[in-house]
Amino acid sequence: MRHTFVLGVLVLGALLACKSKSTGTITVNGAPFEVDTCRSGQANMPQFSGVDFLDKGGRRVRFLQLPNGKVQVYYFPAGTKFTDMLGEGCGTMTMQLQNSEVNGVKNVQGSVAANCTGGGNTVVASMTFESCH
Repeated sequence: MRHTFVLGVLVLGALLACKSKSTGTITVNGAPFEVDTCRSGQANMPQFSGVDFLDKGGRRVRFLQLPNGKVQVYYFPAGTKFTDMLGEGCGTMTMQLQNSEVNGVKNVQGSVAANCTGGGNTVVASMTFESCH
């Protein structure tokens, strides 16, 4: 009985450690973007240095980190795989690799602040994130 309990606690702890955490706000065209999860750019094809924030409705906001710490911002409406860049250099981002990984993808943590307009869309963000894989 005790071994089953210990195993259960370990499994629960591993599952909770894998859940991404995001705090702050993102708005798209003035409306709140309810972040459900974040994903490292390393999990995409092609890979990129940055992070995607996704909502439960299938929308995605991407922050691609440039070598100078500035960002390129993209907004993907639900069901779209391609989109135009909203802006470049309209915000800043810090990002570090964490020690943990999931399915060969290193978790990332950091922060992003942006105010970008382009292609008829505006994204304003002030977010911190961790365990994005």
